[in-house]
Amino acid sequence: MRKLLFGIVLSVLCAASAGAQSKVNVDNDFVRIISATDAPHVKGSLHRHQFNRVMVYLDAGDIDINWEGGNTDHQHWKAGQVAWSPAGGMHTSENVGSAAIRLVEIELKQPAPAEPPARKPELDPLAIDAKHNELLFENDQVRVFRTWREPGASEMMHEHTGRGRVAVFLTDAEGSAKLGDGGVAPLHESAGDVLWAPGSVMHAITNTGPKKFEAIVVEVK
Repeated sequence: MRKLLFGIVLSVLCAASAGAQSKVNVDNDFVRIISATDAPHVKGSLHRHQFNRVMVYLDAGDIDINWEGGNTDHQHWKAGQVAWSPAGGMHTSENVGSAAIRLVEIELKQPAPAEPPARKPELDPLAIDAKHNELLFENDQVRVFRTWREPGASEMMHEHTGRGRVAVFLTDAEGSAKLGDGGVAPLHESAGDVLWAPGSVMHAITNTGPKKFEAIVVEVK
């Protein structure tokens, strides 16, 4: 059941840059998802990103992006902030703050589909429950939104369409998910956990924990 809800999470260690410790959570035909911890004042090596990415910052902090041509982007991020990062030129990255920054990078391996996935308005979580789902941004590759649920509360049955979706948990989450086929799957996640579910999924989650949970959802078109 759990595989139907989110898919299997892999744990493969890698080294993405000189200043970061990183773990590949998922690597398939559609996405490569990396959880990284960027240590302060360690300048990464010169590199470029082949794919467009969605970045989820789990901690607040300051990062300098130094481009090969000499320009520098001074970036300040809040905990839980999400950004779109297009593929680009050669650069280095440095955490210029005093504490480590944890972040999740979602690389999009496939170009945008010729036609966006069809959505049924009556099953679209953003359309049916705007009080608990906040659209952050949408483009031809992804739709990204923030979702949350109070203790004891349940979502309305809804559907995620497209090639799959990523869930990045900003808080601990305890609950259960009623699936579209009538099955039930448990939900036991910690803040910072990253999960992937392939294809379209219909479900409704109930928060059985003592606190509100919050997550970032990235639907891959």
